[in-house]
Amino acid sequence: MVTNLDDLAATSQKSAPLSDTAKFSTHFADAERKDIKDLDKDIRRATCNDVINGIMTIANGFFAVLNDKRQVVAINETFVKHLGIDQPGALLGLRLGEVVGCIHAGDMPGGCGTSEYCSTCGAAVAIMGSMATMQPQERSCSLTVKKGDQNVDLFFNVRCCPHVIDDNLYVLLFMQDNSMQQYRACLDRTFHHDIKNILCALIGKSELLSLQKQPSEKMQKDLHHIVLRIAQEMEIQNSISKSLDLSYKPLYSEINANSILTEVDQLFHNHPLKGDRILETSYLPHDVKLKTDFHLVSRIVINMVTNALEATPDCGKVKLSAELHQNTLSYCVWNPGEIPHDIALRIFQRNFSTKADLGRGFGTYSMKLFGEKVLGGSVQFDSSEDSGTIFRFSLITQ
Repeated sequence: MVTNLDDLAATSQKSAPLSDTAKFSTHFADAERKDIKDLDKDIRRATCNDVINGIMTIANGFFAVLNDKRQVVAINETFVKHLGIDQPGALLGLRLGEVVGCIHAGDMPGGCGTSEYCSTCGAAVAIMGSMATMQPQERSCSLTVKKGDQNVDLFFNVRCCPHVIDDNLYVLLFMQDNSMQQYRACLDRTFHHDIKNILCALIGKSELLSLQKQPSEKMQKDLHHIVLRIAQEMEIQNSISKSLDLSYKPLYSEINANSILTEVDQLFHNHPLKGDRILETSYLPHDVKLKTDFHLVSRIVINMVTNALEATPDCGKVKLSAELHQNTLSYCVWNPGEIPHDIALRIFQRNFSTKADLGRGFGTYSMKLFGEKVLGGSVQFDSSEDSGTIFRFSLITQ
């Protein structure tokens, strides 16, 4: 254990919320917490249990014990040291999100587990699932925590096992920090995904070239342009793989707004992902010039179209267009489907994905990252059952 029982219990009595939290509303898990007396009993049961003491000694990674109200009643030294806590007893009575500093833990008065984000939290689902089924549950958990004045994205593998002591239910919580492995896997997956898109266009152009006895000047320029795109993609990958902080410097030049639409439309012309789907492209009637990084802008719009095509059934339609409002140009991609509300809440969160594979959850995040932090634009979306889903990437033209 991290310290002796009396110190833990004494500290918990100063910090643990009281049971009047039962009156708080919730979007997911129960808000109620135990009073100090019952919490102290839970702490004593957990810290005096031979099984838990043995696990505390051998657990590889972060380990904690939760009571049936999801409050921490024991925690191992590895976890405490990682959190940088001087008084580990102060963690007792808190819930997991409050312990690690999840940015949504304080959204509702009931605390961790009660916000509208919590139904998609892998840790919350695993904890609730293990108590409901009395079976071990394992989930991936992507969360954003507050560290100083910055938000940090983390990715954990969470395993929860129910454990009964004297007819009282507890949850043994094991967490493995896979943040760096997930980051690298995301970079690799995104890079291969983007390179595959460009190579499909390169293969198509080269096949046309092989059919021509005398290649046209335009064909040669198109091939040269695609090769340059591959080189720039390599540069971006190299830049962001060296550090968690983005250091890629945009290559600004004056471009025509419609040229982005042409680029994306041509790339998906014979793309396997398109299949039987229709990509309808609407150009601006009068071309607009803007100063930006052509490759990054097209990359963002390509990701928007890719996501839309993946969400659209065979023979369905995706619409690509541009809109001009005063000095703001917006690239828009529409598809007929609706994004569920719980998914929409986390759509731009790094590591979050509806698929459990390692390396997922970087596509929409990278759109936001490059579109806003690098290019100074805005990436937003609207989604409803009646209107479908539309993503907008907006840039200032002047």
